[in-house]
Parts: sequence; C-alpha cells; structure tokens
Amino acid sequence: MKKKNSKIILFLIVFNLLFLLNFLTLNGCAAVESFEPEHGLAPEIDGEIDTSAKEWENASKEEINIIGTNPTDKGIPTSIWVMQNNSDLFISVQFELETHNPQEFVGIMISSSKSESNSSFTDVKIVQFNDLSIAYQNYRFYDYYVIDGVFYLDQETNGDGAAKLDGNKIIYEFRIPINESVDDKDVTLDFGEIYAFKIIYGEGSVNTNTNKKINIITIEIEYPPKEPTNIWILVHNILGIIIFMGLGAIFGLYIYKIVVIKRKYRKKVSG
Repeated sequence: MKKKNSKIILFLIVFNLLFLLNFLTLNGCAAVESFEPEHGLAPEIDGEIDTSAKEWENASKEEINIIGTNPTDKGIPTSIWVMQNNSDLFISVQFELETHNPQEFVGIMISSSKSESNSSFTDVKIVQFNDLSIAYQNYRFYDYYVIDGVFYLDQETNGDGAAKLDGNKIIYEFRIPINESVDDKDVTLDFGEIYAFKIIYGEGSVNTNTNKKINIITIEIEYPPKEPTNIWILVHNILGIIIFMGLGAIFGLYIYKIVVIKRKYRKKVSG
C-alpha cells in the first residue's frame, strides 16, 4: 500500500513540475497579446503624446510584462499602443522605472511571418539613449538587421523612432513602413498578414546581454478602410439621371409632335 502511495505522490510531483515548466516556457516566450490595429491620424514621432491633437486616439492598447531570462524576474509592466494608416504602422512602448539606466534602449524586432522562432526576427528598429541622465536626453534611432543573433547597422534607414523621459515614466514611439519593399534588409509588412513583434528592453549596447528583457506580440496589418458612400452624393446622382431622362423624354415628345403637325399640314396642303 505504501509503495503504491509513493508511486502516486511521485507521479503528481513529476506532473506538476512538467506543468510548471511548460507554463513558464509559454509565459516567457509565447505572444501574450494580439493586435488588430485601427486606422487613425499619424502621430508625431517625438516621444510625447499630444492629446489636444488627438494623437494615438484610435490606438489599440494592451498591458504586457517585458521579462528577463531569470525565472524570478518580475519584469517591467508595459503599455503597448498600436495603430496604423495606409502607409505606416505605429507602436508606442510606455513604462515606469524607479531608476532608468543612462544607456537604456527599446527595440522592436520584426519577424518575417507569425513565426516566433529567434531566426525569424531579422529586422530591428531601436531607440538608443546615449545618456538619459542629462537634461538634454540624447538618443538616436537605429535600423538594424540580424544575422545569427548579431545586430548589423542597415545602410538604409527606414522608419522612425523617438523617446522622452518624464519623471519616472518613459514613452517610446516607432513608425514602421507598411507594404514597402525598397530595402531587402527590412521585413515587408503586407496588408492582411500577421507578424510577430518582439519588444526588447536593454541597457548598454544592443549586441551585449546586459539586462535584456523581452516579450512578443502579434499584429495583423489591416487593409485600408473603404471610403464610405456619401448618401447625398448618391441621391444627387440618381436625381440627375432622373431629370436628364425626363428632359430627354420631353424633348423627344416635343420632336414627335412637331413631326405629326408637319405631316398633317402637308396632307392638308396636298388635299
């Protein structure tokens, strides 16, 4: 009996360990949020959100955790805003830290498909701070491509990015071109397709492993919305057709009557 109980307890321990490991793997690597961004007016990419200009008003907004490789890492609670127009995808990454690293950066790694394997993330847009501690927050936007896990600077910069620290809260903004294939180092985002995006927080250089935290989202690039039919234009066009046809009928009747009168007159004269 004791032997049987021991087997049951051992089975339960192994099952829970496997379940826990599976859960941690999913939590650490799998996409936690999927976005279907609304169309809206393009925001100014400056690290600030101008509510009076209704910037990011139509953005889809979700909360995720950017986490590190350490299992005890609680991560950084992060707001992700996603929006698009006919030519660009816009992503804003926002979070608060008690202490920001002077050389902090945030990157958007883009997969060539919905695949979340490391080899599929080949295009990277990064905003890197050189010194976040000074009053003039010195940063640069970089466009990288990735080969075997190494980041290489793209000679053609496509897209845009900016950031600004206000107190402990920092706002990163990115603009990524849609349906544009001028550079083979960039991932072409096609309408109607779903892509995986890896959000990266790091300190120091992008090619170092210093305190990097990541998480993955997926975004479906929406087709441009169809122009709504203006009912008044439609009514105007229909009325125009009716009036034109009515005038044509009246003119035709007028010609017919003239022809009939002429025939009667000729008969009368000849008779």
